[in-house]
Amino acid sequence: MKKRIYLLLIVAVTVIFIGGTTLVQYESQAAKPILIKFNYAGPKAPPSLHPLSEAIRYFAEKLEANSEGRFKVEVYYGGSLYKDDPTQYAALRSNVIQMCEVSGGRLGGEIPETFLMELPFAFKDMDHVYNFFTGKGKTAFEPLYMKHGYKLMAFWQYGLQDFVCSKRFLASPDDFKGVKLRIRPSKLVEAQLKALGASAQAIPYMETYTALQLKTVDGAECPLAVIQAVKWHETGKYITISRHSLLFAAILVNPKFYAGLPNDLKKIMEDTMADATTYGRKFQENIEMKMPWIMMSENNAQQFKWLTEKERNVLKKAVQPVWTEYKKKIPQKYFDVLKETEGK
Repeated sequence: MKKRIYLLLIVAVTVIFIGGTTLVQYESQAAKPILIKFNYAGPKAPPSLHPLSEAIRYFAEKLEANSEGRFKVEVYYGGSLYKDDPTQYAALRSNVIQMCEVSGGRLGGEIPETFLMELPFAFKDMDHVYNFFTGKGKTAFEPLYMKHGYKLMAFWQYGLQDFVCSKRFLASPDDFKGVKLRIRPSKLVEAQLKALGASAQAIPYMETYTALQLKTVDGAECPLAVIQAVKWHETGKYITISRHSLLFAAILVNPKFYAGLPNDLKKIMEDTMADATTYGRKFQENIEMKMPWIMMSENNAQQFKWLTEKERNVLKKAVQPVWTEYKKKIPQKYFDVLKETEGK
């Protein structure tokens, strides 16, 4: 009888010990922050003044603070894990990375509707861009991204694009003749430049400075803050403020990762993303206004030309064949949303 009591006591103590150990183990696991690996092709901020880099830095820091350390965000700048290409998209879908930034219409092969936002002169101004990004535009595109295995957290803007060139200002179709411009891999951008009279050469983002320096190409297009961040302005003194097209980014998260988060952390993540979106807009607008003076201080030979409305209208007319082509590929309802968000 005594032996049975001793055995029961030993079993009870063992169960308590194991249970206690397990409880401590679970508490330890629960206290471990949720890691988000965020892959991003752009330069680190600071020191870079790149608006998207700054917005991503802000998001990462705020998410950790707002969650009181329950999230830990590792941002991999300069595409140090993956380039902005199919390897990155596959890594996101498989949850090897939890978040990434996809620039422009790079997912156009999967989601051709994204080409809408890259069409020349699609947006009237930056207010139009923000109305589209934070309203009906985002709502319309969310199901398209989800269908292909991505949750769209936000659309962010690099900004409206301008031209940097070593030959001359690019203010009329005649100015584009005989000019070779660097582009990202994009049939749409290639068609746009062909319509304007230039030739295009696709060159990787991080190789463009060398190509400009060696005069492999005569110029490139990008928002001013991006041109300055990667020092393209050092290679060409003529900058045409054309605002001819938008360079945008889709901020994506793995859907299964997001779905597995507790509801309170989902809300913190969504609220922080909305905060970072507003912050990014203000930063981009502020730095864009300062950029001509910053760039001239770094390159004394720098010259700027702001296109008049008349000059912009001539360029708009020249690229109409591009609109005709892509209106056949993109459903009309997306063009309707673009028009509805234009504002006054």
